[in-house]
Amino acid sequence: MILAAAACCLAALAWLQFTPLPEPLRHAHLPALTTVLLDKHGTLLCELPGPDARSHRPIPLRDMGPWMPALTVAREDHRFFSHHGIDMRSTARAALRGRGGASTLSQQVVKLATGRQRASYTTKLHEALVALQLEWRWGKPRILEEYLNRAPYGNRLIGIEAASLAYFQKPARNLTKDESLYLAGLPQAPSRLNPWTRPDAARAQFERTLRIVRTRGAIDSAEDVRLPPVGRNLPPRLASHFLQTLTARKPLPAKDPGTAAWPPSTRCTLDLPLLQRAEAIARSHLETIARRDIRNAAFVLIDNQSASVLALGSVSTDAQDSASLNGALTFRNCGSTLKPFLYLAGLERRVLTAATILPDTADAVRDVYPDYDPHNFIHSHAGPVRVREALGSSLNVPAVVALARIGARNVFDSCHAWGLRFDQPLADTGAGFILGTVGVTLLDLTNAYSGLARSGIASPPRLLENTPTLSTRVADTHAVAILNDILCDNQARAPSFGWHSPLATPGRVAVKTGTSAGYRDAWTVGFTSQHTIGVWVGNFDGQPMTRTASITAAAPLWRALLDELFPTDNPLPEPSLPRTTVCSLSGLLPAPASQHTLQELFLPDTAPTQSAADWFTPEGTPLLPAEFAAWCASADNRRAARIADNPSDLRILIPRKDAVYLLDPLLPARQQQVEFRVNQPARTTWKLNGAPLPPDAEGRILWQLAEGDWTLEASNGTTSQTRTFRVTNTQKTPAP
Repeated sequence: MILAAAACCLAALAWLQFTPLPEPLRHAHLPALTTVLLDKHGTLLCELPGPDARSHRPIPLRDMGPWMPALTVAREDHRFFSHHGIDMRSTARAALRGRGGASTLSQQVVKLATGRQRASYTTKLHEALVALQLEWRWGKPRILEEYLNRAPYGNRLIGIEAASLAYFQKPARNLTKDESLYLAGLPQAPSRLNPWTRPDAARAQFERTLRIVRTRGAIDSAEDVRLPPVGRNLPPRLASHFLQTLTARKPLPAKDPGTAAWPPSTRCTLDLPLLQRAEAIARSHLETIARRDIRNAAFVLIDNQSASVLALGSVSTDAQDSASLNGALTFRNCGSTLKPFLYLAGLERRVLTAATILPDTADAVRDVYPDYDPHNFIHSHAGPVRVREALGSSLNVPAVVALARIGARNVFDSCHAWGLRFDQPLADTGAGFILGTVGVTLLDLTNAYSGLARSGIASPPRLLENTPTLSTRVADTHAVAILNDILCDNQARAPSFGWHSPLATPGRVAVKTGTSAGYRDAWTVGFTSQHTIGVWVGNFDGQPMTRTASITAAAPLWRALLDELFPTDNPLPEPSLPRTTVCSLSGLLPAPASQHTLQELFLPDTAPTQSAADWFTPEGTPLLPAEFAAWCASADNRRAARIADNPSDLRILIPRKDAVYLLDPLLPARQQQVEFRVNQPARTTWKLNGAPLPPDAEGRILWQLAEGDWTLEASNGTTSQTRTFRVTNTQKTPAP
């Protein structure tokens, strides 16, 4: 008998010690059902509700104050410290009365953890057995802590800390005796006793709880206890646009139940005071503009070293827009802000240097993109421009020419490598994507520029402090240094933006603007050594700003953010590459006739070796290649430049390749003529479909349009060129 009894005791002990607890009770600490988000300084931003709780903040027993645990024990299980998980006296009394109410705190912990809804003899027996295990393994303090962290207090508030903050706006450790007494009775029926929707029922429960605990000696009968005032204090929800971005870009990391700690919180990269200052500056900017056609602005501030988003938000003259729409995540046409990545791709591939001459002429794009006819912001053409000038002054025509040389697909893919996501594929946008006909988000764009500040290292934007910095080198350091030097060059941008624009910073700060077609979007993005700032200004509904470009709408806001938020930032360092003296007109080595020279940066083995001598007459007049013939004959030619006298450079300027002319039956015939033009008219003879074409009295070749397919030939005695074109009658019905 003794051996049998000993065996039974050993079996019971083994069962208590080694039988697995239900899954929800196996963790080292109770995991929170909600997530608390803090800014980088520890300030509460919000609490994200979960499916099972509006607020749940597990805390250790030592932080629950002196009154709440004691009064809960007195109210719910006054023999808690004398039984071993099952109160046999209460169980017997409940059985005799035929109703419940005998569950100990240990049993209630099991019920709350397993989510039991309906009681049966089987479930009650299971809870009693698990309660014995908890008593054996955990002990009384841990069980009491678990109960107070799991108990429901109404309004989807789980645990005493959440209830204390919501009803009394204080942590549980600061609860008074009256407040603790009020909360101790709520878990009996949290919905029926809801303090916000049923205050009378909650007050009656308070009085009932007071009678019970006085009977049990927890509160002296002579002690004055009063109903405490109950408030409605939900967690704040600050920085709503940042929180939208956080949930939209990356789900919050799942907590490991075995390692969850108190308090359950996640620290974000957001700097709340910085955000509030940025919002005030952006609102002030909109108020200063005071335009009904400019209502919205957005901004993103990034720490370059860690790629952390320090501030992100939108403001509006319409309060409803400001609250609901997130300008940092909205895809908007990006104007010229992609051009730096275009020219960087050209520098890296050694297709371009900073001194490469590109044509900025009315006809430069037609040979490579016949159906595309972009224009510059300044509504004129500069003729031959170096890459530095083209990017600094944000000229559109040279950018499209450069795109053709590098390859549109190459540039499109390189933008993706920087983390830029577009709202359309290349097939739908064509060459126009480089001028901003494609949509990007301000967050992606600002983050890509932050990669330029890191000398070519791309990283996803970090929104949470515990997110590792993932870095990938996507560009050569020296190529990025040349590009950044151009973006810092106020002299290069002066022809388009003036010498004293908001972009003209005292130190070396890289910056680029962009204005979308129709003046719907104005952008400015720039960076110091430490921070990158991106801003967008416009209207969320897409309404155009009346002929207002980024230099007026967005650049002043960017500059204000830079000056007021980061006044002590270090400027960008000077590139370590040596500088080479070049001719400012040709980008080649200076010739005696070169009118101006400058110091330019080059990647190794890309500096020019050819002299600029062929670009000038002995008197210093600029001589340009034949591709600039039409520009030389235009009013844009303020340099008195002319075409170099090289017979082999003969080019037909008009008609364009494969041109189609439409006859209009409503116009007189004399108004339907075309003037054939060539870059060397002095010695040129013409033939049309083999028949000679003599010039008129003024030396022009004017031809009356006639229906048909035509071949035009021009010759200067040394070389010749032909061009085909078509004339069609608009009255004819096209063949099916």
